[in-house]
Amino acid sequence: MAPELTSGEASTWRLIQRLSDLANGVVEHQIRSAADLSSAEFEVLRCLVAAPERQLRQNELAALLGWDKSRLSHQLTRMQHRELLDRRKSGRVHAVAVTRMGVQKFELADNAHVAAVRSLLREHLSTAEREALERTAAESAAEAPAPVRPITAAAPPRMLRARTT
Repeated sequence: MAPELTSGEASTWRLIQRLSDLANGVVEHQIRSAADLSSAEFEVLRCLVAAPERQLRQNELAALLGWDKSRLSHQLTRMQHRELLDRRKSGRVHAVAVTRMGVQKFELADNAHVAAVRSLLREHLSTAEREALERTAAESAAEAPAPVRPITAAAPPRMLRARTT
């Protein structure tokens, strides 16, 4: 049997989970309010907007997001119906490109995302606390084994990860 967490370890872990849930909820709410995008749509658009020529192969997008093909396909279908992206097939290659509307929605959402993250960091952490948290997170991530399903390898360091649906 594995050893149990101490009460201090368990309490710290619950607080970390709660803080993560709260921060993700705030950021997700701001993105939805600003641009009517889910966090999953925001992540897809983030990858496409950052890509060369604002398009990617579907398998590249799946790898960047750490999603399986089925989940991505369903998400892309919903987004295509909302005119946020276009999908094209050329032989065996499935390309995904962001539309003008998708770029506009992403820009609104990204501004809201940045403002929400900065607000959360400034309101609740001093510069020294933020730097300590960043060091701890970076060290933990560097020491951790590779996850079975990556969170999102393409997230810029300035972004606080929003939960995907």
